[in-house]
Amino acid sequence: MSVLDEWTGQRTSTRADLDAPGPDPADDVLLRAMTDAREVDDFDMRHLRYFLTVVRAGTVSAAAQELRISQPSLSQQIRRLEQRIGAALFIRSSRGVELTVGGRAFLREIQGIPGQLRSAIAAVAPAPQVWPVGVCGGVPAEVLIEVQNGLSGRRTHNGQQAAHQPGAKLRMRSVDAADQGELLRHGEIAFGIVRLPIPVPHVVCAVIRDEPLGVVMAREHPLAARPELTLRDLNRQRLLWYEEGCAPGFAESVPAHLARLGWNTVLHPADQDQPALFLHALRTTPDLVALRPRRAVEREPHLVWRPLPTPRPPRERLAVTAVRNSHTARVLQEVAAERGWLFLAE
Repeated sequence: MSVLDEWTGQRTSTRADLDAPGPDPADDVLLRAMTDAREVDDFDMRHLRYFLTVVRAGTVSAAAQELRISQPSLSQQIRRLEQRIGAALFIRSSRGVELTVGGRAFLREIQGIPGQLRSAIAAVAPAPQVWPVGVCGGVPAEVLIEVQNGLSGRRTHNGQQAAHQPGAKLRMRSVDAADQGELLRHGEIAFGIVRLPIPVPHVVCAVIRDEPLGVVMAREHPLAARPELTLRDLNRQRLLWYEEGCAPGFAESVPAHLARLGWNTVLHPADQDQPALFLHALRTTPDLVALRPRRAVEREPHLVWRPLPTPRPPRERLAVTAVRNSHTARVLQEVAAERGWLFLAE
């Protein structure tokens, strides 16, 4: 008797005992899965990875370099995938590649498979795990430590290390917030650390730190001697802010919030993630200010912090994200409950 026969037989017996005859939907799900698996026996996860990398890189040559294989070899593998599917996935030109209508449909259906497989393995893996974590720029070290302690030191309700999470380790690396959604969907990172809001669908978030933003300026700035600022003061200043495409969601929502308060600021785009450049810009430009939580700059002797002239200032919310309905999302929800992080499912 096969495992499936034994399992379905047990379930049939249970139904009989409960006087609830009829087919069990769970049996149908398993049988459909078996049929689907037979139909894709000759598919290789490697081909999905190749396809996803070409989509993200935009050219076969860039994807080949990232995958560390030759360009002719990658082109051949993509052609084999197209032959197996029976349809072209890419339109090739001198500028690179773009998805065909069929390619977009294929991407929509398969982009969650690597992450689902990773979650399935992680749910039962007895060996220590290494979770890659993408970190956006400017995240304080203490937030990274909090995330590290939470995700790698997770406990069960009785105080023991979680049985299905033995000795998990995090491998953190710098990843722009704009890229994190795609890397999460493709399973290349298990978690992301970002500033909310982020325009990424199908993720859950746990807020680690939530603080009001205030005005930061150089100690020699003309307004630095004032204990309180007015909107009239601020309307004469430019705001050191994120370059286009950086911190999507957060970078758009904060200036909009300021405009509602009456500060129609002129933005001065700059690299916000390099502390030396941030400090240099503020100290060498007379009419330039920035926004930061107070404790982000209180130890910097060359800067001063002042509250915004409103009882409802914009806030910086740093959060950990994961793909919704994944194993990592369930882990994140459990950790959030244990450590008092605000968990957001939408």
